[in-house]
Amino acid sequence: MASAYFLPLSANARAIEERAIQIKHAYGFSPYDLIDPVALADRMSVPLVDPAWLDQLPASVTDALLGPLAGTWSAGSLPVGGRLYVLLNPRHGVARQNITLMEELVHEALGHPPSTLTREGSIAIRTCRRAVEEEAYAVAAALLMPYRSTFNHLNAGLSIDSLPAGAEVSADCRHSGSRLPGCGGWPRRGAVKRASRG
Repeated sequence: MASAYFLPLSANARAIEERAIQIKHAYGFSPYDLIDPVALADRMSVPLVDPAWLDQLPASVTDALLGPLAGTWSAGSLPVGGRLYVLLNPRHGVARQNITLMEELVHEALGHPPSTLTREGSIAIRTCRRAVEEEAYAVAAALLMPYRSTFNHLNAGLSIDSLPAGAEVSADCRHSGSRLPGCGGWPRRGAVKRASRG
């Protein structure tokens, strides 16, 4: 796949971009499309759970999830009858929900093992595989902001804060490329001479 597309030079960043392109192909998008997570969810037949569903839970649970615990969760993916449903935290803003939904879809598309809840006495603990979570976030960001459009935008001297994305994302998400393991940061202006072309 590497020779057919405009990809990052770093092996890790290239692998992330290739996974994003793989997902795009699987669901009928073009390799350089900026993907809206709601459109991808629709193509994957992954319904979003109406937040009003939380009102069906005992009041103490709903109050905890939307009150003191609201900062501790972003989404829940629920496999029901062979179909995945995603509940996004309604207390989070749209930009946070977009990257969160995209991460949940990436987990599903790449067949990542689901995290589980275990009990330690009276405390529920969610398993977390850091490498899986980092991959999901990186691929989600690559779906929202593909490397080619990012490279061209920044190489033209435009601000990362105006970087186009498939849906509204936070400034932190736009800047995340420089923090992802092995990605080596976003390209700098004038880097075209060193970039691979496809």
